[in-house]
Amino acid sequence: MLHNGFLLLIAAVHLILAGSLLPAGLRHGRRLSPGELLFCFLLPVSGPLCGHLFLRAEDPDPLLLAEMMTRSEAVHRSYVAPVQEAKETAPMEETFLISTPRVRREMMMKLLNDDPGNNLELLMMARFNDDPETAHYATAALTEYQRRTELSLQQSQMLLSRQPDDFEERLRYIRRLESYIGSGLLEGHLLDRQRRLLEKELSSLPKDDADLELGCLRAANLLELRRTHDARQCAEDLALRFPGREEPWLMLLRVAVDSRDTAGLKALKERLAGASIQWSYAGREKIKYILES
Repeated sequence: MLHNGFLLLIAAVHLILAGSLLPAGLRHGRRLSPGELLFCFLLPVSGPLCGHLFLRAEDPDPLLLAEMMTRSEAVHRSYVAPVQEAKETAPMEETFLISTPRVRREMMMKLLNDDPGNNLELLMMARFNDDPETAHYATAALTEYQRRTELSLQQSQMLLSRQPDDFEERLRYIRRLESYIGSGLLEGHLLDRQRRLLEKELSSLPKDDADLELGCLRAANLLELRRTHDARQCAEDLALRFPGREEPWLMLLRVAVDSRDTAGLKALKERLAGASIQWSYAGREKIKYILES
């Protein structure tokens, strides 16, 4: 009996709420569609409540509604107006030059918390800043980067001394050396020492394992070590192994230009005239500029 009475109470409340939808619609100047009325009558209690909420809701902005209906974007945006974005953002390098010392110090602290290896150029510029504290932070960050890099290189050397056939570790060591050399932090004897270590590792790779990228890296490194003959020979070997690629020919061009070999340039021009090479746009423009100048 109690259960039946509870159901009768729910039914009575549902009918009262559903019956009040019509006068509520007249009072608010709205009408529910047949589908909406069916939804309200079929869903006990909560259906009529949803109908009352719909009747009391504010009318949408017709202009905003039309914009939402005609927008071609796949994802609809919020009705709330977007926050106005900054018009322009100054590059970090320029900010270092024009900002106050306080702002520059805050930027340096952010760089110190990030990976210094990703901001080497900015740190090298900041170490000559007129603000002593900014210059100190930059110098400390660069010193720490060098310390970590040299430590990782020493660890790789120890691993290779124990496992000289570990090709993956040798490649990681070569990449670390390449990155350290290209960082711009090394000069003079220290730079030559790292280049000699890189040449030692690259020359020890089996010919079949040394791909085109590593071969070009070795030729460029030999050229920086002022071993022009070896750099040219390395580039020639690459041209024989990869005859249709542009990289060996561009390296031969670089060797001839850096060594001021006029005869070599002339001979290279004749060889290029009969070679079948897949040139990129940048490579073709470089060849054209050098050989026609």
